[in-house]
Amino acid sequence: MVWSLQVLRFIAALMVVYLHAALTAYQATGSSGIFPPMIQVAGTAGVDIFFVISGVIITRTARGLTWQQFAWKRIRRILPMYYLASIPAAFIAAKSGFGWRETIATLTLWPALDQMAAPVLPAAWTLCFEMLFYGAATLVLLDRRYLPAILGIFAVSLTFRSTAPVFQFLGNPIILEFMIGVALVYAPAVKGARWGIPVGAIAILAAGSLGMAPHGDTLDFLIGQDAMQRVAVYGIPAGLIVFGTMQINVGKSVWAYLGEASYTLYLFHTVPISALLTLWISIPCRPISSSRSVSRSPCCSAGAFTRRSKSRS
Repeated sequence: MVWSLQVLRFIAALMVVYLHAALTAYQATGSSGIFPPMIQVAGTAGVDIFFVISGVIITRTARGLTWQQFAWKRIRRILPMYYLASIPAAFIAAKSGFGWRETIATLTLWPALDQMAAPVLPAAWTLCFEMLFYGAATLVLLDRRYLPAILGIFAVSLTFRSTAPVFQFLGNPIILEFMIGVALVYAPAVKGARWGIPVGAIAILAAGSLGMAPHGDTLDFLIGQDAMQRVAVYGIPAGLIVFGTMQINVGKSVWAYLGEASYTLYLFHTVPISALLTLWISIPCRPISSSRSVSRSPCCSAGAFTRRSKSRS
Protein backbone atom coordinates (compact mmCIF):
# COMPACT_ATOMS: atom_id res chain seq x y z
CA MET A 1 0.00 0.00 0.00
CA VAL A 2 1.27 3.47 -0.91
CA TRP A 3 0.25 5.27 2.27
CA SER A 4 0.91 8.68 0.78
CA LEU A 5 -1.94 8.02 -1.66
CA GLN A 6 -4.25 7.33 1.26
CA VAL A 7 -3.44 10.78 2.60
CA LEU A 8 -4.10 12.25 -0.85
CA ARG A 9 -7.47 10.46 -0.97
CA PHE A 10 -8.48 12.23 2.22
CA ILE A 11 -7.38 15.58 0.82
CA ALA A 12 -9.35 14.92 -2.39
CA ALA A 13 -12.46 14.12 -0.35
CA LEU A 14 -12.05 17.36 1.62
CA MET A 15 -11.79 19.26 -1.67
CA VAL A 16 -15.22 17.99 -2.73
CA VAL A 17 -16.72 18.63 0.71
CA TYR A 18 -15.38 22.18 0.72
CA LEU A 19 -16.74 22.87 -2.76
CA HIS A 20 -20.25 21.74 -1.89
CA ALA A 21 -20.22 23.55 1.46
CA ALA A 22 -19.00 26.76 -0.15
CA LEU A 23 -21.57 26.62 -2.94
CA THR A 24 -24.40 26.03 -0.50
CA ALA A 25 -23.18 28.75 1.85
CA TYR A 26 -22.97 31.22 -1.02
CA GLN A 27 -26.55 30.62 -2.04
CA ALA A 28 -27.78 30.82 1.54
CA THR A 29 -25.78 33.85 2.67
CA GLY A 30 -24.47 35.56 -0.43
CA SER A 31 -20.91 35.16 0.84
CA SER A 32 -18.23 33.03 -0.81
CA GLY A 33 -16.13 33.02 2.35
CA ILE A 34 -12.36 33.49 2.42
CA PHE A 35 -11.69 32.32 -1.12
CA PRO A 36 -13.38 33.63 -4.28
CA PRO A 37 -15.53 31.27 -6.39
CA MET A 38 -12.79 30.96 -9.04
CA ILE A 39 -10.62 29.32 -6.38
CA GLN A 40 -13.40 27.30 -4.75
CA VAL A 41 -14.25 25.59 -8.03
CA ALA A 42 -10.88 23.81 -7.80
CA GLY A 43 -12.61 21.46 -5.35
CA THR A 44 -14.20 19.84 -8.40
CA ALA A 45 -10.81 18.31 -9.21
CA GLY A 46 -11.05 16.18 -6.07
CA VAL A 47 -13.07 13.71 -8.13
CA ASP A 48 -10.44 13.62 -10.88
CA ILE A 49 -7.75 12.91 -8.28
CA PHE A 50 -9.96 10.09 -6.98
CA PHE A 51 -10.22 8.56 -10.45
CA VAL A 52 -6.47 8.63 -11.04
CA ILE A 53 -5.81 7.16 -7.58
CA SER A 54 -8.37 4.45 -8.29
CA GLY A 55 -6.48 3.49 -11.43
CA VAL A 56 -3.28 3.17 -9.40
CA ILE A 57 -4.75 1.30 -6.44
CA ILE A 58 -6.85 -1.15 -8.46
CA THR A 59 -3.92 -2.01 -10.71
CA ARG A 60 -1.72 -2.66 -7.68
CA THR A 61 -4.25 -4.57 -5.56
CA ALA A 62 -5.55 -6.72 -8.41
CA ARG A 63 -2.19 -8.45 -8.75
CA GLY A 64 -2.29 -11.95 -7.35
CA LEU A 65 -6.08 -12.04 -7.08
CA THR A 66 -8.47 -14.20 -9.05
CA TRP A 67 -11.27 -12.43 -10.81
CA GLN A 68 -13.75 -13.79 -8.24
CA GLN A 69 -11.67 -12.50 -5.33
CA PHE A 70 -11.25 -9.09 -6.93
CA ALA A 71 -14.92 -8.71 -7.84
CA TRP A 72 -16.08 -9.74 -4.37
CA LYS A 73 -13.68 -7.31 -2.65
CA ARG A 74 -14.89 -4.42 -4.80
CA ILE A 75 -18.58 -5.27 -4.31
CA ARG A 76 -18.12 -5.62 -0.57
CA ARG A 77 -16.23 -2.34 -0.42
CA ILE A 78 -18.53 -0.21 -2.58
CA LEU A 79 -22.14 -1.39 -2.61
CA PRO A 80 -23.25 -1.75 1.07
CA MET A 81 -22.20 1.79 2.01
CA TYR A 82 -23.57 3.15 -1.26
CA TYR A 83 -27.00 1.59 -0.78
CA LEU A 84 -27.09 2.85 2.80
CA ALA A 85 -26.33 6.39 1.63
CA SER A 86 -28.97 6.08 -1.10
CA ILE A 87 -31.81 5.54 1.39
CA PRO A 88 -32.06 9.15 2.66
CA ALA A 89 -31.32 10.39 -0.87
CA ALA A 90 -34.31 8.41 -2.18
CA PHE A 91 -36.62 9.97 0.42
CA ILE A 92 -35.43 13.44 -0.53
CA ALA A 93 -35.73 12.74 -4.27
CA ALA A 94 -39.23 11.31 -3.78
CA LYS A 95 -40.50 14.80 -2.92
CA SER A 96 -39.90 15.93 -6.48
CA GLY A 97 -40.38 12.46 -7.93
CA PHE A 98 -38.18 10.10 -9.90
CA GLY A 99 -39.01 7.43 -12.46
CA TRP A 100 -38.03 3.91 -13.44
CA ARG A 101 -34.86 5.08 -15.16
CA GLU A 102 -33.53 6.68 -12.00
CA THR A 103 -34.55 3.60 -10.04
CA ILE A 104 -32.58 1.28 -12.33
CA ALA A 105 -29.61 3.65 -12.34
CA THR A 106 -29.68 3.73 -8.54
CA LEU A 107 -29.89 -0.02 -8.09
CA THR A 108 -27.40 -1.03 -10.79
CA LEU A 109 -25.17 2.06 -11.18
CA TRP A 110 -25.75 1.70 -14.91
CA PRO A 111 -27.08 5.06 -16.15
CA ALA A 112 -27.19 4.46 -19.93
CA LEU A 113 -30.74 3.42 -20.72
CA ASP A 114 -32.91 4.74 -23.53
CA GLN A 115 -31.74 8.08 -22.19
CA MET A 116 -29.11 8.92 -19.60
CA ALA A 117 -30.41 8.71 -16.05
CA ALA A 118 -28.64 9.62 -12.83
CA PRO A 119 -28.83 7.73 -9.51
CA VAL A 120 -30.93 9.42 -6.84
CA LEU A 121 -27.74 10.02 -4.84
CA PRO A 122 -26.10 12.73 -6.98
CA ALA A 123 -22.56 11.95 -5.83
CA ALA A 124 -23.00 8.38 -7.12
CA TRP A 125 -22.36 9.48 -10.70
CA THR A 126 -18.70 8.84 -9.93
CA LEU A 127 -19.51 5.30 -8.76
CA CYS A 128 -21.03 4.55 -12.15
CA PHE A 129 -17.57 5.00 -13.68
CA GLU A 130 -15.83 3.28 -10.78
CA MET A 131 -17.98 0.17 -11.22
CA LEU A 132 -17.42 0.29 -14.98
CA PHE A 133 -13.66 0.32 -14.35
CA TYR A 134 -13.95 -2.53 -11.84
CA GLY A 135 -15.93 -4.53 -14.38
CA ALA A 136 -13.22 -4.03 -16.99
CA ALA A 137 -10.53 -5.02 -14.47
CA THR A 138 -12.49 -8.16 -13.59
CA LEU A 139 -12.64 -9.20 -17.24
CA VAL A 140 -8.88 -8.66 -17.63
CA LEU A 141 -8.24 -10.82 -14.57
CA LEU A 142 -10.51 -13.48 -16.05
CA ASP A 143 -8.54 -13.45 -19.31
CA ARG A 144 -5.95 -10.89 -20.36
CA ARG A 145 -6.98 -11.41 -23.96
CA TYR A 146 -10.09 -9.33 -23.19
CA LEU A 147 -7.96 -6.19 -22.80
CA PRO A 148 -7.73 -5.33 -26.53
CA ALA A 149 -11.49 -5.82 -26.87
CA ILE A 150 -12.15 -3.54 -23.88
CA LEU A 151 -9.91 -0.82 -25.32
CA GLY A 152 -11.60 -1.30 -28.68
CA ILE A 153 -15.05 -0.83 -27.17
CA PHE A 154 -13.87 2.39 -25.53
CA ALA A 155 -12.41 3.67 -28.81
CA VAL A 156 -15.56 2.84 -30.80
CA SER A 157 -17.81 4.34 -28.13
CA LEU A 158 -15.69 7.48 -28.04
CA THR A 159 -16.07 7.82 -31.80
CA PHE A 160 -19.86 7.37 -31.77
CA ARG A 161 -20.60 9.20 -28.52
CA SER A 162 -23.20 11.46 -30.11
CA THR A 163 -25.40 8.60 -31.30
CA ALA A 164 -26.64 6.89 -28.12
CA PRO A 165 -26.48 7.08 -24.29
CA VAL A 166 -24.60 3.76 -24.09
CA PHE A 167 -21.80 5.21 -26.22
CA GLN A 168 -21.82 8.43 -24.18
CA PHE A 169 -21.23 6.37 -21.06
CA LEU A 170 -18.79 3.76 -22.38
CA GLY A 171 -16.88 6.36 -24.39
CA ASN A 172 -16.85 9.14 -21.81
CA PRO A 173 -13.40 10.79 -21.99
CA ILE A 174 -13.25 10.92 -18.19
CA ILE A 175 -12.41 7.20 -18.33
CA LEU A 176 -8.98 8.33 -19.52
CA GLU A 177 -8.28 9.42 -15.95
CA PHE A 178 -8.44 5.81 -14.76
CA MET A 179 -6.06 4.92 -17.59
CA ILE A 180 -3.67 7.62 -16.42
CA GLY A 181 -3.63 5.92 -13.02
CA VAL A 182 -2.95 2.52 -14.58
CA ALA A 183 -0.07 3.95 -16.61
CA LEU A 184 1.48 5.54 -13.50
CA VAL A 185 1.86 2.11 -11.89
CA TYR A 186 4.25 1.08 -14.65
CA ALA A 187 6.15 4.38 -14.72
CA PRO A 188 9.63 4.29 -13.17
CA ALA A 189 10.14 6.06 -9.87
CA VAL A 190 11.41 9.59 -10.36
CA LYS A 191 12.29 11.55 -7.25
CA GLY A 192 11.97 14.84 -9.09
CA ALA A 193 8.37 13.96 -9.90
CA ARG A 194 7.46 15.34 -6.48
CA TRP A 195 7.39 18.70 -8.21
CA GLY A 196 4.29 17.43 -9.95
CA ILE A 197 2.35 18.12 -6.75
CA PRO A 198 2.73 21.93 -6.73
CA VAL A 199 2.70 22.11 -10.53
CA GLY A 200 -0.56 20.14 -10.72
CA ALA A 201 -2.12 22.15 -7.89
CA ILE A 202 -1.24 25.44 -9.57
CA ALA A 203 -2.68 24.19 -12.87
CA ILE A 204 -5.95 23.24 -11.19
CA LEU A 205 -6.22 26.61 -9.45
CA ALA A 206 -5.36 28.42 -12.67
CA ALA A 207 -8.18 26.66 -14.54
CA GLY A 208 -10.74 28.49 -12.42
CA SER A 209 -8.96 31.82 -12.64
CA LEU A 210 -8.70 31.56 -16.43
CA GLY A 211 -12.33 30.49 -16.86
CA MET A 212 -11.33 27.03 -18.11
CA ALA A 213 -12.93 25.00 -15.31
CA PRO A 214 -15.61 22.62 -16.64
CA HIS A 215 -19.17 23.15 -15.47
CA GLY A 216 -22.30 21.03 -15.40
CA ASP A 217 -24.56 18.87 -13.30
CA THR A 218 -24.79 15.13 -12.71
CA LEU A 219 -26.28 14.31 -16.11
CA ASP A 220 -23.72 16.49 -17.86
CA PHE A 221 -20.93 14.54 -16.17
CA LEU A 222 -22.48 11.19 -17.13
CA ILE A 223 -23.07 12.27 -20.72
CA GLY A 224 -19.54 13.62 -20.90
CA GLN A 225 -20.25 17.24 -21.68
CA ASP A 226 -16.90 19.08 -21.70
CA ALA A 227 -15.29 15.84 -20.46
CA MET A 228 -12.28 16.16 -22.76
CA GLN A 229 -11.75 19.67 -21.43
CA ARG A 230 -12.03 18.28 -17.91
CA VAL A 231 -9.38 15.65 -18.58
CA ALA A 232 -7.08 18.37 -19.92
CA VAL A 233 -7.50 20.95 -17.14
CA TYR A 234 -8.09 18.58 -14.20
CA GLY A 235 -7.20 15.01 -15.22
CA ILE A 236 -3.63 15.66 -16.36
CA PRO A 237 -2.79 17.87 -13.35
CA ALA A 238 -4.36 15.21 -11.14
CA GLY A 239 -2.00 12.68 -12.72
CA LEU A 240 0.96 14.92 -11.90
CA ILE A 241 -0.19 15.26 -8.30
CA VAL A 242 -0.75 11.52 -7.89
CA PHE A 243 2.57 10.58 -9.47
CA GLY A 244 4.38 13.10 -7.30
CA THR A 245 2.65 11.74 -4.21
CA MET A 246 3.70 8.20 -5.14
CA GLN A 247 7.34 9.29 -4.74
CA ILE A 248 6.80 10.19 -1.09
CA ASN A 249 7.36 7.42 1.42
CA VAL A 250 5.27 7.71 4.55
CA GLY A 251 4.18 5.17 7.11
CA LYS A 252 0.80 4.52 8.65
CA SER A 253 -0.61 7.58 10.36
CA VAL A 254 -3.91 9.06 11.38
CA TRP A 255 -4.01 10.82 7.99
CA ALA A 256 -3.62 7.55 6.16
CA TYR A 257 -6.46 6.02 8.17
CA LEU A 258 -8.60 9.04 7.39
CA GLY A 259 -7.94 8.23 3.75
CA GLU A 260 -9.65 4.90 4.33
CA ALA A 261 -12.71 6.84 5.47
CA SER A 262 -12.72 9.12 2.43
CA TYR A 263 -15.31 7.00 0.61
CA THR A 264 -17.77 7.27 3.50
CA LEU A 265 -17.07 10.99 3.78
CA TYR A 266 -17.73 11.45 0.08
CA LEU A 267 -21.05 9.60 0.18
CA PHE A 268 -22.46 11.19 3.32
CA HIS A 269 -21.03 14.71 3.40
CA THR A 270 -24.10 16.30 1.86
CA VAL A 271 -26.24 15.17 4.82
CA PRO A 272 -24.82 17.64 7.39
CA ILE A 273 -24.53 20.33 4.71
CA SER A 274 -28.22 19.93 3.89
CA ALA A 275 -29.09 19.88 7.60
CA LEU A 276 -27.25 23.14 8.21
CA LEU A 277 -28.91 24.68 5.16
CA THR A 278 -32.33 23.64 6.46
CA LEU A 279 -31.47 25.24 9.81
CA TRP A 280 -30.45 28.44 8.06
CA ILE A 281 -33.66 28.55 6.04
CA SER A 282 -35.73 28.07 9.19
CA ILE A 283 -34.14 31.17 10.77
CA PRO A 284 -35.57 34.42 9.39
CA CYS A 285 -32.94 36.42 7.50
CA ARG A 286 -32.64 39.97 8.79
CA PRO A 287 -31.19 43.01 7.06
CA ILE A 288 -27.54 43.63 7.89
CA SER A 289 -28.12 47.39 8.05
CA SER A 290 -30.69 49.93 6.99
CA SER A 291 -28.63 50.71 3.89
CA ARG A 292 -28.48 47.06 2.87
CA SER A 293 -32.00 45.86 3.53
CA VAL A 294 -33.44 42.97 1.64
CA SER A 295 -36.99 42.65 0.44
CA ARG A 296 -37.00 38.89 0.75
CA SER A 297 -34.91 36.17 2.26
CA PRO A 298 -31.75 35.43 0.28
CA CYS A 299 -32.30 31.82 1.27
CA CYS A 300 -35.44 31.45 -0.81
CA SER A 301 -33.80 29.49 -3.63
CA ALA A 302 -31.37 27.57 -1.45
CA GLY A 303 -33.18 24.27 -1.93
CA ALA A 304 -32.70 24.37 -5.68
CA PHE A 305 -29.09 25.40 -5.25
CA THR A 306 -28.47 22.47 -2.91
CA ARG A 307 -29.61 20.03 -5.57
CA ARG A 308 -27.27 21.72 -8.03
CA SER A 309 -24.32 21.84 -5.64
CA LYS A 310 -24.66 18.16 -4.78
CA SER A 311 -24.21 17.29 -8.42
CA ARG A 312 -21.16 19.49 -8.96
CA SER A 313 -18.09 17.47 -8.12
